[in-house]
Amino acid sequence: MITLSKKIEGFIGKMVSRETDPINQARVRMLFYLLVAYAVFGLTLMFAYFYNYQFLKLIRASTIFFFSSLFIVFMYYANVWRALSHAVLILMTLLGAWGNLLIFVHGINAATLQYIWMASALGFFMKGPRWGWFYSTLNSLPVIIDVAFTDKDYFLLKVAPEVVVKPVYVYVLLFDFFLITFLHYFFFKAYSKNINNLTQTKNELKETNLKLNDTIQSVNELSNARMEFLSTMSHELRTPLNGVIGLTNALIAQSPRKDQEETLSVLRFSAENLLHLINDILDLNKLDSEKMELEYVPFNLNQLIKNIYASIKIKAVEKHIDIQLHLPEELHDKYLYGDPTRLTQVLLNLLNNAIKFTEKGIVSISCEILNQTNDKVKIRFLVEDTGIGIEENQQEKVFEAFVQASPSISRHYGGTGLGLSIVKKVLALYNTTITLESKPSEGTRLTFDIEFPYTTVLLVPSYILPEAVLTGLSNLKVLVVEDNAVNVLVMKKTLEQQNIKPDIAENGKIALDKVTSNNYDIVFMDLFMPEMDGYETTKKIRELADKTKSSVPIIALTATVNDKVINEVLSVGMDGYIAKPFRPEDLFGQLRKVMGR
Repeated sequence: MITLSKKIEGFIGKMVSRETDPINQARVRMLFYLLVAYAVFGLTLMFAYFYNYQFLKLIRASTIFFFSSLFIVFMYYANVWRALSHAVLILMTLLGAWGNLLIFVHGINAATLQYIWMASALGFFMKGPRWGWFYSTLNSLPVIIDVAFTDKDYFLLKVAPEVVVKPVYVYVLLFDFFLITFLHYFFFKAYSKNINNLTQTKNELKETNLKLNDTIQSVNELSNARMEFLSTMSHELRTPLNGVIGLTNALIAQSPRKDQEETLSVLRFSAENLLHLINDILDLNKLDSEKMELEYVPFNLNQLIKNIYASIKIKAVEKHIDIQLHLPEELHDKYLYGDPTRLTQVLLNLLNNAIKFTEKGIVSISCEILNQTNDKVKIRFLVEDTGIGIEENQQEKVFEAFVQASPSISRHYGGTGLGLSIVKKVLALYNTTITLESKPSEGTRLTFDIEFPYTTVLLVPSYILPEAVLTGLSNLKVLVVEDNAVNVLVMKKTLEQQNIKPDIAENGKIALDKVTSNNYDIVFMDLFMPEMDGYETTKKIRELADKTKSSVPIIALTATVNDKVINEVLSVGMDGYIAKPFRPEDLFGQLRKVMGR
């Protein structure tokens, strides 16, 4: 019995599986069960009517059996249940209500009413409201006609009704009642099941959303913790690096022997590489958390790229690679508005990669103007090399964080795989994308387009004077507020290059006393110190009654550089900041601004 049930379910399952809507699946099952019932019903009536010599009803029973069997075959081999449901309803209408009125009964009896109810219910269940009304109306007409017309000869066919055999009539009534009940039960059961499934799905979805909200909150907390950790680690790593790079620069400036100079250069190169890696990780973290915004300042693109070219040329020469630069003359007098720092970061990443993965040949950087209006210019940047190239199936992956084209490349060339990921994310802030064309052993071509607002007239602040004019830095009176002995030594050694002997304050409280007692031209202020931090010290200096002392330029010295710190630095009244580790030119640039004033 169980085996037979499985076979029947497998037979029905093939037809049901063609539908994804639960209601339509229920309709397929209902139609199949109905056809099977009518096939059995028609077959039994054929024997009964043949035995009682009721040939008209035998024809109807044979028709029911034939079409029910045929429709079952059609349903199994083709997904035509929608058309078959119409056919079944039409046959029920013709052979049921209308057949009884015109041929078999010449009126309306209990069986006729059953046919009407059955066809009406099936019309709504199988075909929906519109067809349900149509078939209900079509099957109700015989009742209206029978009641409305008293002279039945007016519409009846000239066929005498057959004698009703009571056992057969009882069988027909019982079958019709059963079928009507079954249709309502089956469809209501399918409907209830669907509603329960929807309710269960809704509850599961609600529960999933609650879990998702909890997960999002946990992820946000984890992300904030990661940001805090990276910020702390950045400060802790930058502080010793400031000592290494600063003292290395100071030693190089003291005219060391040739062998010492080579050693110091390697030391500075290694420290700066480590600093570059730290900056990349922090930048990637900011980009991932969508906390990075582009600046909007004027800059000269020609000069910017020439500076990038000059800084990168040393690496190319060391590898005996020819590095080329091509810039359009039209950009010479244009000042673009954008973020020169981020653009430099993008180009340096691309050029560093090009040089790293090129053993011989050429690396080139070029720009061309694609489109220009009175106030905007669209520029295409192009970096090409004749290096190892990238396999086509790896070209998308190289823009993912911590991913390189293959493990062998990582082992041979080193690196973290952060560069191109940062490039992609920074360019997304410019609403542009990078295009990569590459062939293994032939080289790589990278292009991207950016549209900049521009001007040809730039007002330069009066305090930014030509370097040749700025002399006498040694006359400046400088206060360094710093609690770290290594950083103090770095500041002293760096300022001594310009014959400046700074005053030192180990904390903010001492610094406030010194500023109150002396007139300084500039104060370099560390942010995190015992007794009184840099923020509080700056506030108190700005509150001094002596306007000369209270307006002294204060430059923050910080190993933690992010938007929050920068905003806090400016909000308490500082004039700018220098990130540790700093380059000597960064420090001297601030001194030149003071001289310019």
